[in-house]
Amino acid sequence: MSLRSLTALLEKYEPPHTCYDETFADRYKARPHYANLMDRLLELSATDLNSHQHAADVAFLNQGITFTVYGDGEGTERTFPFDLLPRIITGQEWDHIESGLKQRLRALNYFLHDIYHEGKVFRDKVIPYGMVASSKHYRREMRDVNVPHNIYVAICGTDLIRLPSGGFAVLEDNL
Repeated sequence: MSLRSLTALLEKYEPPHTCYDETFADRYKARPHYANLMDRLLELSATDLNSHQHAADVAFLNQGITFTVYGDGEGTERTFPFDLLPRIITGQEWDHIESGLKQRLRALNYFLHDIYHEGKVFRDKVIPYGMVASSKHYRREMRDVNVPHNIYVAICGTDLIRLPSGGFAVLEDNL
């Protein structure tokens, strides 16, 4: 793809009205925080982009940035999915996301502390005890065990989605 064909493609592009367009505010105008990236993309050919993506994939493989898919019968090692084109968020958006993620982690830790200690969520019938007790991840032996700093969730991967309004929502937490 040449600069001319990419420009022609972008001229035909109509931002969707049913979802948030990360890059374009309207048909011909990139969002301010995407302007430099768009300028750079217009300088690259499709061959260049494919070459850069391949180089990133090889670098991930060589550095061991991989995971194994055990459920597919082969235990295949794969590189982590990596999109060469970043999702760019503003500093203001990041401040909001960071604040929300910290709040969410505090809530998850309080929740787990309650499950393994007071059990208010069970007494108040917020969650049935049987639902938690039957979970393969629930550990009865952790009842009344005080973990350091009440940190039950040391690592959390929270999947965010962009809402049509432009805001963010949590899709799921991977604990």
